Amino acid sequence: MRKIIVKILLLTLSLAIPLAMNFAVQSSYAFRCGTPFLKEGLVLPPSPDLGTAPRHPAAPALTVGFQRTFFAIDFARKQQYSINATLRASGTHCYIFVEDTEWQTHITTSTVQSVQRTFDSATPADPRRGIYDILTEDFGSPPDVDENGKVIILLLNILDRNTRYSTAGYFMPIDQYRGRLHHPTLGPLHSNEADIIYINSRNHPPNTSASDISNLQSVIAHELQHLIHWHHSPNEEIWIDEGCADYAAFQCGFNLYQHVNAFQKAPNTSLIDWTQQTETNLLAHYGAAFLFMLYFHDHYGGTETVAALVKNPLDGIPGITQTLKTQGINKSFANIFSDWKVANYLTTWLTLGTVEDPYRYNSIVLAIQPQFEHVSYPANSKNRRLANFSAHAIECKAATVGQSGLTLGLSTQRQINMSLGIIDVKATYLHTSGEIVVEKVPFRTVDGTATLDVPTFGTDIQRLMVIPSLQVENSSFAQQTIAYDYSIFEGNLGTYTAYILPNPIHPNYWEIIAQSDMSLANEPAAVHAFTVTLTYQNRKLLDAKPMIYIENEKTVPGHSPSFITYRYAFNLKPDIATEKVKWIIKRGAGDISDRVIDEGMLNEPITEY
Repeated sequence: MRKIIVKILLLTLSLAIPLAMNFAVQSSYAFRCGTPFLKEGLVLPPSPDLGTAPRHPAAPALTVGFQRTFFAIDFARKQQYSINATLRASGTHCYIFVEDTEWQTHITTSTVQSVQRTFDSATPADPRRGIYDILTEDFGSPPDVDENGKVIILLLNILDRNTRYSTAGYFMPIDQYRGRLHHPTLGPLHSNEADIIYINSRNHPPNTSASDISNLQSVIAHELQHLIHWHHSPNEEIWIDEGCADYAAFQCGFNLYQHVNAFQKAPNTSLIDWTQQTETNLLAHYGAAFLFMLYFHDHYGGTETVAALVKNPLDGIPGITQTLKTQGINKSFANIFSDWKVANYLTTWLTLGTVEDPYRYNSIVLAIQPQFEHVSYPANSKNRRLANFSAHAIECKAATVGQSGLTLGLSTQRQINMSLGIIDVKATYLHTSGEIVVEKVPFRTVDGTATLDVPTFGTDIQRLMVIPSLQVENSSFAQQTIAYDYSIFEGNLGTYTAYILPNPIHPNYWEIIAQSDMSLANEPAAVHAFTVTLTYQNRKLLDAKPMIYIENEKTVPGHSPSFITYRYAFNLKPDIATEKVKWIIKRGAGDISDRVIDEGMLNEPITEY
């Protein structure tokens, strides 16, 4: 006899109080970085010391007032053009050039002095260290292609499309080479043959005081990290490069509210697939990348680990897993992402109960709402789409005290190869005691479904959140998406006994018996109907065939039945290997609300549990 008892395994979590850094919700300009566009599809020579053009004079020979022509990028016309700029300040680690047409209009002497002081001497995070000191001590030195020991900060009006988000700055890898090189979108480009970060001179409100140009300074920290990261890993994937750049700005104490807030409003944004970006969710990609790096910092060794990632020559996901392996941590990226997605959606429960590592941030306080919230049942939704490495959250709240359980079914539309096993479903439970529990929900790849039975919902458990995500680590399928449906009902699955009975006389004939150990008489008839599906070598022999009702057995005359019994008989062709035939018994109405109550192989040894 095979006895089926659907259980929830609870993980007891100890008390932990998150420590939040000062992350002020204040006004800041929304911006985007031009570096991803300049790196996308770019294939550079293996050595930067190539080309035949003569070098520009070394910067140490320059004095304030020196004039020079620079090649810049017009993002609107997608072409290169030249500007005239003048050296306006010479610092310990930087030379600050300003486009001549911007001088004394958008950039003044006080602006330049403030930029130099922040770069060389003091930041909001540390009044004794500037941006350069903080980032080079954390991540290593930038390249020095012009051999002057300094970084050129070029303040210019970056030409761009008239959109809601301006290009705030960029680093141009071609500058690390000599002469002219080819860009896949922009065509032939001239190199400035220097270590330059380009900063939009208009990336701060008009009439800004010298002490309040944090937007511009934040971009400087962001772009300097790009320069340093390129030195270690020139082909790093965009989401890691941008996440580390925002992390660098955060380390210097700058405000990233616009990026974080964008992700809080769109937490289903893909972490790794930036091809999904649009004008409306662009900033959310930056927010996702930054928050992941901050989570990585919080749980896997702090700045030292992030720095090791920057210095790791491997790109993308392999770089993260390899970085952790060098520290003795063997954990897949998919598992890290799964913990991170839970930490994001549990931010709204922090005031309701106790959340243990790894399901929280230690460096920031967020408030990310689930996509779907339900307080009355039944409830369902169809064709919800997930991009790769993105997550949804379905939150259920008890409608009334004493509600009699809850059952949730989730079904994919199987638009990916389910054998990859890359659908991850986590469930979180808020108990009346304040305990918050997280568990993994088994996802069946054969039929692309998951079923969750919560018999204590409404009594011991007051809230339930189910968090599905798509997690394809194979780079060939990085842009996969999947659609899914879900359905929620009051009540619970109960316990069942399933019998698989071969005919002793006719070996090709079989019977499957399904018997409930509790009454389902109060539920609609369609809900307690049973079906059988048989699968053999990736094809269905039977598809959701109804089982036949046999009898209701009663313990006391006139009372509800103690259990309900259904039966299905079938025969198989002699050439079918029965040990390879999988059977699935479902209970439900023949749609996404169906719940798998048992499954196995025909000749599988019968066990009781």
